[in-house]
Amino acid sequence: MRNQTTALQCALLACTLAGAHAQALDVRVAAQETLEPKWIHDGERLSGICPDVMAAIERIEPRLHFTGFHRASRSLSAIETGLDTGALDAACGLVSSPRRLAIGQPVGKPLYPVRHHLAVRRNDPVTIESEADLARLGDLVTTQRSPVFTERLREAGVRIDDATDDNRVNVRKILAGHGRFAYVNDLTLRYLIRTEGWQDRVRVLPVVLGDEPTYFWVGHKADPALAPLLGAALDKLKASGELDRIYARWSDAP
Repeated sequence: MRNQTTALQCALLACTLAGAHAQALDVRVAAQETLEPKWIHDGERLSGICPDVMAAIERIEPRLHFTGFHRASRSLSAIETGLDTGALDAACGLVSSPRRLAIGQPVGKPLYPVRHHLAVRRNDPVTIESEADLARLGDLVTTQRSPVFTERLREAGVRIDDATDDNRVNVRKILAGHGRFAYVNDLTLRYLIRTEGWQDRVRVLPVVLGDEPTYFWVGHKADPALAPLLGAALDKLKASGELDRIYARWSDAP
């Protein structure tokens, strides 16, 4: 009986210590450059899907506090490096890749889907059914650097211009005659067409060349308490419909 009591006391003490350890976690996150409306930079104001998701997480899980993303934006490769070195604890809204699985883990339910489309000039009658069609045509495709989607195009033999991560610049390039296609995720593409007034200048081809869920990622060097807390919070937000409401709100944002 004494042994059982001692074991129970030890278990309760372990739970208490674990709870105290998880009472307050500062989660270092970096905003991603030029990927609206996932992150929208308007002077000193920062908004978008990821800021809304993080605010929702903090409301239902007060032990988590996200820091750092207001200070400076980083490229996707710099965010991956931050997770790898431990300079960042987490990253919002990334698809899976071998590189990311080596340096971190996706937690909780998916945040939202990402689908990649091709944009062309409005008067271009071209039709595309696959990456193989793009490769056969041989026309230049502007796209942001990505270790997931862009490399797939390269492997298929598609000519790529990924000199900039700025999707707005990549669409402007094809409008100026530099390249025939812009390869952009549907959320960002719809946002840019609305905000830039490109409805009469840009046509989005119906083919979907990439379709994957995005997740919140936690680096392997982050506090061990972070992944379960963050995953549980995201599961609750998904079950309540809040994640879907955030995505829907920014899908139609002006």
